Amino acid sequence: MKPLLLVEDSDPDAEALMRIAKRLPLPVPVVRVRDGENALDYLYRRGDHADAERPVLILLDLHMPGIGGREVLTTLKADPGLRSIPVIIFSSSLEAGDVDGAYADGANSYLFKPEVGPQLQATAEALHAFWFRAARLPEAQESEA
Repeated sequence: MKPLLLVEDSDPDAEALMRIAKRLPLPVPVVRVRDGENALDYLYRRGDHADAERPVLILLDLHMPGIGGREVLTTLKADPGLRSIPVIIFSSSLEAGDVDGAYADGANSYLFKPEVGPQLQATAEALHAFWFRAARLPEAQESEA
């Protein structure tokens, strides 16, 4: 089953999101990678991710050490085999340059990442309601990347 790919360097944020995901009726598993380099390895099926399934959706942190979310996003959206995967930027930044830049680079959505607690739960529920109930996700063929 194609997963939701969570690209998040913060263990507490990732753990909170994984707990929330278990309580939601998500129709897909969640796979987490900790940084941009591992995200690209996952998407291009390199190294430890040689058998990775193409994600149905990517939840991408913007600011990470090493390869950041913007670089992952621009790489993904420049690849004809991967660009149809919806990418939701999930960041604690409300800087106009981050928001505008993410959309300019091809993000499908930009969600503010609140602190762990009721607001994070509400944001996750809204993401679930839109992307897994209201929206129709692409059924693109597996990439040959």
